[in-house]
Amino acid sequence: MAAKHGIKMGTMINSFIIILLTAAALLLAITLLQSQLAGVEPSLAGYRLCIVRSGSMAPALKVGSVVAVQPLAAEKVQPGDIITFHSGGGSLITHRIDRLETANNRLLFHTKGDANSAPDPHPVPAERLVGKVFCTLPYLGHLLAFSRTRRGLAILIALASCTALAGPLGRSVSKRKKKRKDNRPVGEVRNR
Repeated sequence: MAAKHGIKMGTMINSFIIILLTAAALLLAITLLQSQLAGVEPSLAGYRLCIVRSGSMAPALKVGSVVAVQPLAAEKVQPGDIITFHSGGGSLITHRIDRLETANNRLLFHTKGDANSAPDPHPVPAERLVGKVFCTLPYLGHLLAFSRTRRGLAILIALASCTALAGPLGRSVSKRKKKRKDNRPVGEVRNR
């Protein structure tokens, strides 16, 4: 009886994991598709996901990591915080705040990449702040960058679909095997 209960519990856990992975893959696929169509960085639960593309923040942020950036009022960031901001050219930069300055009633951030020998040449106006780095996910940026390509998105959707189908198909096969096993005549010996 205990063995049967253990098998049933294991099956429930496997089903739960499959459902969880399927939901995560579908959510990621939808998020990536929406961001790709809109032409912006993806966001999840209010956090903007940005890929670290240079080594200027090493070792704190490795190339190929993803940073989750939390939108934040400019007045709430402090020296030492890692922030993401719009550069003058339109790209996003993630650097550490070296110091704050107020000039002509404007808050300015003086930033520097941890691996850079000198601070950034121009202070960043508060209006360009995207937010503060909440957490970093090492190596996930490589996968995220690949999944933003047509081939990568197609593979991600295919994997999510296969995972979604695997649960019901697996249960169906298990039920057929059990039914076959239950219908075997008494005394029948299975050849091995």
